[in-house]
Amino acid sequence: MSPMAPPNTNGTADILPPISTELPKELSFVSKTPTVAVIGGGMSGLRAAQVLLQKGYKVVVYEARDRLGGRIFTSNRLGKAVDLGPNWIHGTDNNPILSLAEISSSKLHNFSEQCPIYGFDGKPLDQAEAEELSELMWKVIERAVEYSKHCHSAIPVEKSFYDYCVEKAEELFGPRVAEDERAKERAGFYHGGGKGGVKRSAEDHVRWKGEEERKKELWLSLAEMWGTFIGSPVKRQSLKYFFLEEPLEGANIFVAGTYKTMIDTMSKPSLDAGIVRLNTPIDEIITPTPGSRNRVIVKSSQKPEENREVDAVIVTIPLGCLKREVINFQPKLPKRMLEGIDSLSYGSLEKVYIKFSTPFWSGTGQDYFTFLSPAYAPKTNPSSWHMSCFSLAGLPEPCAQPTLLFYIFGPITKHLNENFASDQTEAGKKQYFDFFEPYYSKLPNYCEGSPDCQPVNIEATRWSQDKWAGYGSYSNFQVGLQAGEEDIKCLRVGTADRRLWFAGEHTSPVLGLGSVSGAYWSGEDAAARVIANLEGGGTLGSTQMRSDFRCVAPRPDPRDGTTNGTRPKASWYGKTVGRSIAVSAVPPRVEQANRFNHSTAMAN
Repeated sequence: MSPMAPPNTNGTADILPPISTELPKELSFVSKTPTVAVIGGGMSGLRAAQVLLQKGYKVVVYEARDRLGGRIFTSNRLGKAVDLGPNWIHGTDNNPILSLAEISSSKLHNFSEQCPIYGFDGKPLDQAEAEELSELMWKVIERAVEYSKHCHSAIPVEKSFYDYCVEKAEELFGPRVAEDERAKERAGFYHGGGKGGVKRSAEDHVRWKGEEERKKELWLSLAEMWGTFIGSPVKRQSLKYFFLEEPLEGANIFVAGTYKTMIDTMSKPSLDAGIVRLNTPIDEIITPTPGSRNRVIVKSSQKPEENREVDAVIVTIPLGCLKREVINFQPKLPKRMLEGIDSLSYGSLEKVYIKFSTPFWSGTGQDYFTFLSPAYAPKTNPSSWHMSCFSLAGLPEPCAQPTLLFYIFGPITKHLNENFASDQTEAGKKQYFDFFEPYYSKLPNYCEGSPDCQPVNIEATRWSQDKWAGYGSYSNFQVGLQAGEEDIKCLRVGTADRRLWFAGEHTSPVLGLGSVSGAYWSGEDAAARVIANLEGGGTLGSTQMRSDFRCVAPRPDPRDGTTNGTRPKASWYGKTVGRSIAVSAVPPRVEQANRFNHSTAMAN
C-alpha cells in the first residue's frame, strides 16, 4: 500500500496539505467569501467540495439522486453487500484511493492468478496453454500501449486494437512461425538429421499447422476480454489512443467490503457542513460574459427554490450526461469543448451477481473464469459473446458469499437490458438464470439437478438505462477519435473566464481515466483551479494540482503516464508475464520493459 496521509480532524483522508483559510483582501469580481456550486455528488464532486471547504469557501453540492456517490452504490439485496458500480482499486503506485480505503477500514482482496479458460466447446483448456495464451495477450497489450505512444501520429484513426491483435497473431502463430519451422527442417532438426535431430513425418507437420491455427483462433477470441475493461467491444478500441488506457502501476485490488465505507468517508465533510442538496438536478447554468462583474447562476426547474448565484461552478456530471445535454449552458460551451464532448466515447459495462445456496465450485483455488466465444449456447447467445466471471466465495470474512459476478458489456448489455424483465421479478430471474446457465454449469463440481448448483437470487445493474449515469458507465476511446488527448485536456482546463470548470473520470490525468482514482484526482484538480482563479485570477497547470507538485515549477505530470518515452511502464495488472516470448510490437529504438504484470481485474 502507498503511505496513508494523516487524518483530518473530521475523520477524512487529507491528501492535500493544509490550505490557508486567509483570503486576499481584494478578490476580483467575487464576494468576500466565495461561494462555489458543485454539480454532482459522486467521488469527484465530493473531493472538490472537501478541498473547497478546507479552504473556507462556501460550497453547495447539488445531486440529482436521493443519495450521494453517483455510480458508487452498494446493494444488500443478496444478503451481503455488493457494489453495483466500481469494484476495484486500479494500481497501487501513489493511488489516493488506497489511503482512503485504509482510513475507511475497507476490506481489500487480491484474487488468485490462476484463471481457467473454457474453449469454444465449453471444455477447459490445458492450464499451461491457458497461461501461455494469457501471457501473450498481456504482453501484446503492453506493446500496444508503447506503440500507440511512440508511433501515435502514424496510426490511422480507424485502426482498432483488435486489428493490431490480428497482425500480432500472424507473427505469433502465422507464416513467420511456419517459416521458422521450415528453417529447422532445412537445418536437419527434424527427420533425424543434424545434432539432436528428431524424426517428424508429414502427418506431424500437418498436425503442427493445425495446432497453430487452433491457438491463433483461441488467442484472438481471448482479445474479446478487453471489452470488460472499457465497456465496449474490442473492435471499437482505438489503437491510436490505446495509451489512454494505461493504468497506474501495481496490482489491481478488489474492494471486498464494497466502496460504501469510502463514499461515507468522502460524504462526511459535506453532510456535516449541511451543504448537500439531494433530489436537485441542475438543468441550466448561466455564466457571465468575460470581464463582467456578474456571477454564475445555477437553476433547477425541479426545485426552483434552490436557484442561486455563485462565484464559480464545478460540473462533475458523467460524460454521458454532457453528451445528452442534461444541462443547458448559457451561453453555449465553447466550440472546442463541445467537439471534445462529442468525440470522446462512453462505455456500457454492467454487472450480474448470481447467488447460490453454496459455492459448489470452490475448493479448487480458482476464482476467475473465462469463456471464449461460446458456441454451446446458440439459443441464448447466438452471437457467441465473450463471458467472464469472478467467484466471491474466497473473499475475506465477513465478505465471502456463494456468488458469481459476471461482467457484461456493449451488445450483451443492450440485449439483456432491452429484452429481459427486471431482475427483481420472477420472470426476469428466470431469463437471467437461463442466459448464464451455460457458463456456470461448466464450473468444477457442477451437478445438474443438484439444489446446490441452482441459483437462488440475482442482482443485475442497468446503468445503461440510468439517466443520471449518462446511460452508461465511463469514458473510453474508440476508433475514429482524432484528438483524444486534446479533447480531455480541453474539459480538464475548463473556462476560467466564465468561472466554469469540469471534473469527473473523463477529465482526469491519463493514469486515472475511467477509474475512481481518476474521479478523485479530477475533483481535487478542479477545486485547485477554482482557488487559483478566484484568489489571483491565475490558472494552474495540471502538474501543479496535487499536493506534492503544487509548489514546484511546472513539469510533466506523472499521472499522465510516460508519453515522453523516457521510461516504459513496468507493471500491468498483477502477474509477471514471461520475458522469453518475442513480440516485435514497437520499433527497435523503443526501450523494452523488463516485466509485465496483469490480473483479472475489470476496468471499473
